[in-house]
Amino acid sequence: MISPEDKIPRFAIGKVRISAVTMTETLRLIDERINLGRSAYICVANVRTTVLSQTDKPYCEIQNGSFLTVPDGMPLVWFAKLAKVKNVERVVGADLMTKMLELSKEKGYSHYFLGDTESTLAKMTQIIANRYPGTIIKASFSPPFRELTDGEISNIAQEINCLKPTFVWIALGAPKQERFMARIVGQLDKSILLGVGAAFRFVIGEYKHPPKLLQMCGLEGFCWRFLSNPIGEACWYCYHIPVFGYFLLTAMIKRIKGA
Repeated sequence: MISPEDKIPRFAIGKVRISAVTMTETLRLIDERINLGRSAYICVANVRTTVLSQTDKPYCEIQNGSFLTVPDGMPLVWFAKLAKVKNVERVVGADLMTKMLELSKEKGYSHYFLGDTESTLAKMTQIIANRYPGTIIKASFSPPFRELTDGEISNIAQEINCLKPTFVWIALGAPKQERFMARIVGQLDKSILLGVGAAFRFVIGEYKHPPKLLQMCGLEGFCWRFLSNPIGEACWYCYHIPVFGYFLLTAMIKRIKGA
């Protein structure tokens, strides 16, 4: 039997397969999955996760085995356009979470927030209550900053199954959040897991989207990460840009030859 996720088109960047979706299509597909009453996990892909997937086979399998692996990074959208993949646009994790919060009262969505710090979670839940009145927040949890044991994973799964939130938003950062989702999803009854990285910090206003032009140039992460860690960010770009650039160059050559 073909599962619903098998019907969602994907395009390959090296070994990893990215969902060919727009924000509107992503919202529709998630709503359909909720109506099926089956748990699932959604990855938010960027240059870092795409490059890591080329050398980390288990991590690549997690990305490819998701219900959706949406293109958060603008360079992934560039690749899709070069490869002539239709109906692909950037689906930012923070924006996706905001969209779901906006729809929560109308759709009856409920939420569980996992990750980041206790102070961030406290600020965020208060802001959400004020900004999106009527939104149901089932619980929030800041896990210890280490690998969780199987017993701890089971306890979290039991709590989620008891509370039955529509969404479990996970802000542990990549690749930790994707590995966590893969470990726990099989123990869940029906909740949708989404690994959204720094989304909680966007909600509380600590991080902000740069001007649209910089976003279109693929420099959003650079803008809010570089100021806090310039040396580390420079090293990041020195490694990731050549690797991902190879995929863009390959796609461009194929397009020229096929023209």
